[in-house]
Amino acid sequence: MRSILLALALSQSLLLPKPSTIQYLSVAASASAPSVAKGGAVTLWADVTPKPNIHVYATDREGLTPLKLVLSPQPNITIGKVKYPEPEMSVSAGATGAVPVYRKPFRLTEPITVAASVKPGDVITIAGVINYQACDDRVCYPSASLPVTWAVTVK
Repeated sequence: MRSILLALALSQSLLLPKPSTIQYLSVAASASAPSVAKGGAVTLWADVTPKPNIHVYATDREGLTPLKLVLSPQPNITIGKVKYPEPEMSVSAGATGAVPVYRKPFRLTEPITVAASVKPGDVITIAGVINYQACDDRVCYPSASLPVTWAVTVK
């Protein structure tokens, strides 16, 4: 059973977009606590900062690619629902009217629960990717992805 779950997690991670060469965002990963009890919960944070004069979409309206955090599934964690901040409305080069965007630094929040079967002392590495489309005042760039990882120790 475990080998089936690992194979599923690997196949899912292969479906994630490959990291882009040019990045229009930076991200700092952290967690609400450095360690978690087995069966316990912890919140993962991704502090995202767009480069100067860059914004990213918060909607898929008009064929735009919205910013989205996707974690790779794994058998020893349960992934909760990601929380996105409230975007601002802005006119963009890639849209016909005002659309929701992020242009200032913001935080993504992702709760996870660690399986009760995990052994104390184990370090769980959680990998994910932030998919997004960036624009400046004149042009929208191709959709991109930015890898992000967290490490949490089980106590």
